[in-house]
Amino acid sequence: MRSALADLGEVTVVCPDAERSGVGHAITCLLPVRAQRIRLADGARATVLTGTPADCVKFALLRLMDPPPGLVVSGPNLGTNAGVDMFYSGTLAAALEGGFYGVRSVAISCSRENLERMDRAVEQAMRVLRSLLERWPESTRVFNVNIPLLDGAEPEVRLVRQNGVFPRGGFSVSRDSRGRTHYWLDSGEDEDPPSADSDEGALAAGHITVTPLRLDLTDHEALRRLRAAAGAPAGGE
Repeated sequence: MRSALADLGEVTVVCPDAERSGVGHAITCLLPVRAQRIRLADGARATVLTGTPADCVKFALLRLMDPPPGLVVSGPNLGTNAGVDMFYSGTLAAALEGGFYGVRSVAISCSRENLERMDRAVEQAMRVLRSLLERWPESTRVFNVNIPLLDGAEPEVRLVRQNGVFPRGGFSVSRDSRGRTHYWLDSGEDEDPPSADSDEGALAAGHITVTPLRLDLTDHEALRRLRAAAGAPAGGE
C-alpha cells in the first residue's frame, strides 16, 4: 500500500510493532511508548511503535510531521470492519484519530479471503481512494472502506450506512492438557440477513462499501426532543 500511495505524494509510515486486532480506540497512557526506525522490504523507512493504532497516528501528527499530512490512510487491514465491529476496530480508530486532528482520513479493510490477492485489494483501495479525493465533502473527515472477496469481476462501489444490528455472540470453552479452562470469544452471527443498504449487507452481496462517519457521538434528535419536552433553550440547559 505504501508504494501505491506514493503516486499521491510523500508517504510517512507509522505502525504498531505487533498485531493489535480488537483494541478499538485504546491509547497508551500508563506506560511509555517506544519508537524504532526500521527499513521496509522496498527500502523505505518506517517508524514502529509499541503502542496502538491510535497511538501511531497521534505520534505521527504530534512528533513526526510538521506541517500535518493531507491524508491519513489506515490499513488495509486483513478482515473487514463493518457493522458493530467498527467500534472494536483499531484500523478504524487510527482513521478517527486523524479526523480528531482535522486531517482527512480513510480506514481500509478487506476480506480475510483476500490474503493471496492483496495486490488486487490494494488496487481496489486506490480506486476508491482516488474517487473520494475528487469529491470529498467539506463536512466529512473520516470514511470507512471495506473490500469483499475479490474472486471475479471488479466489484461495484456502494455508499452505505453502518449496520446497527448487534449479534449476541458468546464464548466457546476448551481445556488444555493440564485441565485448565479457556474461553474464546465467538462473535456470533445475526439471526436475520443484514439490510441491503447497510455495509454488511452490501459486503455480503460482493460490493465494496464506503461509509462516511461522524466524530460527534451525540444523538442530536434525542437531544432536541428532550430539550423541547423540558422547555429548555436549544443551546443549553
